[in-house]
This record gives sequence, C-alpha cells and structure tokens, in this order.
Amino acid sequence: MEQKFQYEGLTEAQVLESREKYGVNVLTPVEKDPLWKQFLDKFKEPLIVILLIAGALSIGISCYEYFGLGNGPEVFFEPVGIFMAIFLATGLSFYFELQADREFTVLNQVNDDEPVDVIRGGNMTQVPKRDIVVGDIVVLNTGCEVAADGELLEAVHLNMDESTLTGEPLCAKSTDEAQFDPNATYPTNHVLKGTKVMEGHGLFRVLAVGDHTENGKILLSLTQKEKSSAADDAQRERLQQSTKIAKDAKTPLDEQFEKLGRWISYMSYTVASLIVVARIVVYLITKGTDCFASWDAMAPFVAYILQTLMIAVTLVVVSVPEGLPMAVTLSLAYSMRRMLKTNNLVRKMHACETMGATTVI
Repeated sequence: MEQKFQYEGLTEAQVLESREKYGVNVLTPVEKDPLWKQFLDKFKEPLIVILLIAGALSIGISCYEYFGLGNGPEVFFEPVGIFMAIFLATGLSFYFELQADREFTVLNQVNDDEPVDVIRGGNMTQVPKRDIVVGDIVVLNTGCEVAADGELLEAVHLNMDESTLTGEPLCAKSTDEAQFDPNATYPTNHVLKGTKVMEGHGLFRVLAVGDHTENGKILLSLTQKEKSSAADDAQRERLQQSTKIAKDAKTPLDEQFEKLGRWISYMSYTVASLIVVARIVVYLITKGTDCFASWDAMAPFVAYILQTLMIAVTLVVVSVPEGLPMAVTLSLAYSMRRMLKTNNLVRKMHACETMGATTVI
C-alpha cells in the first residue's frame, strides 16, 4: 500500500475498451408500476374500501330522495363529502410517497457519482463510482463502500460488512490462502459491490460491474426471469417469495384498521338488521296481517319496507368515520416531514408509524 506505483492499473484506452465490453458500473433501475396503478393501490386500505361502499350506498340513497321523493339537490352533499374525503386521503398519501420516491432516485444517482480511489496509468486518481470498469485497481479504506465485485490484491486487517448480501455484519478478508474460510458464502479473497469496509485497508482488481455483480444479479432476479439453471430458478423463487412477504407485511396501524373496519361493518350490519326486523314486527303488530290480503293492501307495506331499508342503509353509511383516513394520512405525512428535517428520508408513509411502534432495536 505504501508503494503507489507497484500496480500500473489500466490506461485510458483500456478503460474505454473495458467499458465498451462490460458496460458501466450502474445497476439497472427496478421497473416501477405506472402512476395510475400506484394510485389505485391506495384504495386497497380497509377503511378506504368501507368508505367506497358507503359512498356507493349514499349515492343510491341520494338518488332515491332526489328522484323518488322530490327533495332538492342538497341530498347529494353527503356522497360528495364521502368521496372528497376518499380522494383527499388517497391523493395526499400518493403525493407524499411519490415525492419521497423521487428523492430516493436522486440519492441513488448521487451515490453513483461518489468518488472512488483507483490506480490508473501508474498513478492514484479519483473517478466517479459509475466510471469503474472491469480491470480497474481500486483502493479500499476504512468506512468506504465497495464500488464493484473484485479479487483482493492486498489486504491488511480487512474486515467487511456483508450484511446486505449474506447477513454477516463482520467478515474477515485476506489474500493468504491459509486464512481462507471454506464455509464462507463468497471467497475470502473477494469483495462485493455494496458491502462496506469496517476495518483495515486493501487493494482489489475489479472482476464485475453493474448488473453483473452479485448485488446486480439479485436485483435482476427479483425483476425478471432469465434462462438459468434449476438452482438459479429456486434461488430466484425464494427471493421473490421473501420480497412478496415483505411487501405484503402489514404494519400495526394496518392491523388496527382492519380490526376497526371489521368491527364497524359487523356492528353497523347488526344494528341495521335489528332495525329492519324491529320495524317490520312493529308494523305487523300495529296493522295486523291484513296487509297480505291483496296486492292493493300490500302496497303500503312494500313502501314501508323500502323506507325501512333506506333507514338501515343510511345507518350503515353514517357509521363510517369519513375523516379518520384523512386524519391518519395527515399525521403520517407530518411525521415524514419531521423525519426529513432530521435527515431521515422515508420512502413509504406507513414506515413512520412502524418505526413509532418499535419498542426494541
């Protein structure tokens, strides 16, 4: 490490040739869902679904009151208010998460532009991480992030954090074959893109960049299917399954919302059913069974039943707390802004609630 000219590195011509042959050191971004699909995903929340049902029922009630009973247009204020609450809650959630995602994209671009110490043409120089090519000799120092996959040329008390790939927070690296670990996930004399130097320093020659690194292969395996062996397919399936589990995992707030939604649904349906039964019983006790004597006699009873059903539906609609999703969205959005002021960027809004519910780290 003291002899700066011990390794010559690549010349400018070799750098251009290597980049043309192996590509740039940038991971292909994950293909994202279109914006309209991301927005529609916001309507899958339990309370939002209940509000949508309540809004549809409210429209039916308003139409009946307007066209059937001759009431004024003010009967449509209730469904309009419900749908405004729905679109405000989903719209704000979509906007803040989209903004956070764009900020993450900018951070990733900045990360690719970080300077890396390399040896080229016999001299030490700095180049952006994205400009590292296969064959480059890269310098490793404590605290830096490995720019690409490669084989160690020198290693002095080198310990790496490979938790992003293998889960191992401290992994010893060496160029001495006597110290090689036969049970290690990756060779002891190899370093991998995205891992960090926890202790020591060293030099390594780049063997793979961009999507051809181990980090890039994992990313690609989650986003597309390539022609591969059965072992690769099995690994890809495990990765996709674990990603699906993580994606579908519910936060404590989601679980509470589901419980609240079920409780509201059961209670409103139960009370509405009891009201329908009670009103029918009261009508039969008051009027007797003469209402079934003829079709003309049944007309008032049918009208009474329709009125009773409208009361029951109205009860179901008004039992839904329209302002709750909006209040929760504003609270989480405020938490995102507060965390951003302390240099903590949150991609998903519900992550703020999850971190707030954490008791042990």
